[in-house]
Amino acid sequence: MNKKVSLGVAISLVAIGCAITFVLTWTVSLNIYNSKISSSEKYEGVYAKLREMDVTVRNNYIGELNDDALEQAIINGYVVGIGDKYASYMGASSYYELQQTTSGVISGAGIEAEEDGSGYLRITTVYKGGSAELNGVKTGDVITEIAGKSLLSMESGTAADRLSGEVGTRVALKLLRDGEEISVNLIRQQLEIESVTGEMLEGNIGYISITSFNSKTSEQFAEALTKLTDDGAKALILDVRQNGGGLVSALKPILNRFIPTATIASAEYADGSRKPLIETDSDECLEIPMAVLVDGGTASAAELFAAALRDECGAVLIGAQTYGKGVIQNTYEFSDGSAITISTAKIIPAKSESYDGVGLKPDYVAELAAGTLPENLTHDADTQLQKAIEVLTPTAAAAE
Repeated sequence: MNKKVSLGVAISLVAIGCAITFVLTWTVSLNIYNSKISSSEKYEGVYAKLREMDVTVRNNYIGELNDDALEQAIINGYVVGIGDKYASYMGASSYYELQQTTSGVISGAGIEAEEDGSGYLRITTVYKGGSAELNGVKTGDVITEIAGKSLLSMESGTAADRLSGEVGTRVALKLLRDGEEISVNLIRQQLEIESVTGEMLEGNIGYISITSFNSKTSEQFAEALTKLTDDGAKALILDVRQNGGGLVSALKPILNRFIPTATIASAEYADGSRKPLIETDSDECLEIPMAVLVDGGTASAAELFAAALRDECGAVLIGAQTYGKGVIQNTYEFSDGSAITISTAKIIPAKSESYDGVGLKPDYVAELAAGTLPENLTHDADTQLQKAIEVLTPTAAAAE
């Protein structure tokens, strides 16, 4: 027999519930406010100490101070102090270049480079069709001079900015490759980044290489995949070796071609809350045997891509253990055009374990010679690619 609750009692219960919610919300807000006040007071002391140090140094130091170098060192010190190994600060020009890269269009000499700890810059990417590729520049080359000036004489963090400049202008570089010095004179130009290439291999096995995930990757992938399937591909090799990631949002339209409606991964934030990160919503999916080539340079979004295809489509991973970056970064721009990138969430795959800090273990381990990069190998000399062909050939033949 159901018991009826009077209107007065119901209203009282609702009022009590509202009161409890208010008290809890007020308590949490007060704690956050007090924490911020405490933190603010603490940093006022830090700022005061920094000002006192600055006055003392300027009044007593016998050398000349470089204010730009001091500012950069203070900022870098803060970033290091965060304890986030993926955090970084970018000046206005570096941030502009990042925005170009993620948009799929860049202006420059057709290369990307990063500091290698020696004071020089190591080239990490050579874009196809750019001045650098046409002049024989290779991934792994070390830049020692820019416009006749040694990088060792430049302030830390400024060398990469010197690679930028107006479209049509030239930049002279001195490179070091296997102990040999090479001089090149490159033209800065605007390029659409070709992040996807495809070709048909023997045995009707399609091959697609994805070097990064940017705003144009999904469109380029669609073109490559359509051509291969129209040409009769019976199996597919997807190569994300040396792919450091990029835009996670670029994954959905690609995965939509293989995975029906599903939650692929979630993002877990600092407060413990979780939100869907990638959700496919496709009605028509391509069912085809797949292998994904991975290595130690496969990171972040590229790892999620590989994990999703293995979890949802049964793709096999071939190559070497991946990097193990299972966190998301956000970039926040400041009023002067500079920006900071920090980790804001953990990536939680829907079906498999987190790969953060451990990487993805291949189903078939195949190693390249130490120091060898896949882009510098012919197909015949690429043992990882050859292993993928070996694994997929029987299934491709059976589908004939």
